[in-house]
Amino acid sequence: MLSGLELVIALVTVAAGATVIGTVGFGMALVIAPILLLFLEPRSAVVIINSLISILLIFILFQTRRHLDLRLVWGMALGGLLAVPIGVLALDSANPTVLRITIAVLILCLALFNVLNIQVPLTRRRFSGPVFGFLTSLSTTTLSIGGPLAAVYVMAQRWPREVIRASLAFYFLVTGIAAFVLYAWAGLVEWDTIASIGILLPGLVVGFGLANLTAQRMNEQLFRYVATGVIIISSLVTLGREVVRL
Repeated sequence: MLSGLELVIALVTVAAGATVIGTVGFGMALVIAPILLLFLEPRSAVVIINSLISILLIFILFQTRRHLDLRLVWGMALGGLLAVPIGVLALDSANPTVLRITIAVLILCLALFNVLNIQVPLTRRRFSGPVFGFLTSLSTTTLSIGGPLAAVYVMAQRWPREVIRASLAFYFLVTGIAAFVLYAWAGLVEWDTIASIGILLPGLVVGFGLANLTAQRMNEQLFRYVATGVIIISSLVTLGREVVRL
């Protein structure tokens, strides 16, 4: 379990990650995963990260509930739920390096298309919601890095900022709760894991407060710039880290 200097570093990192996800609706795992993996074994880190994200999403969804339209996200949520059991089972057997590189390249390409205002037909078709929901949930429950994939999809729909935040919060909360239940069923949730989640909660509270201050100062255009920047930077960092490990 985290203690001493490790705990201080983890709390600061969680606060930074919570600020990011509270502002743009995704990206927390990509901020905190590299740090927590220094102190925790990979399976515990994935469970802790996804659990912290789910807790924070409860507050974000409550805050943005007036902007939630279930008709827009039911397909994503359904695809995500279908992928959760596969992701949990793959947590023990997946090759993380190959999967992270593949996902990072895909996300980076989609993000660049968004920057260049190139419409990807897949993101606008009727079946695209379940497809992106499935792929995001699969990579999130296994590797904790799938958030930007869902973000690319919702941004391609040209929804308003608060609709994007509410939609992502609902999607990740539904799949996150399902994942935690299956983590527990598979024996991946231990008492030390629960204790680590508890002691990192103050970081979530601080980050959520900072995110509220940040989000209030953003207009629609700035929000899209920041969200796209988070997608590109996180993808490059993930890609560079995994290539170095090869």
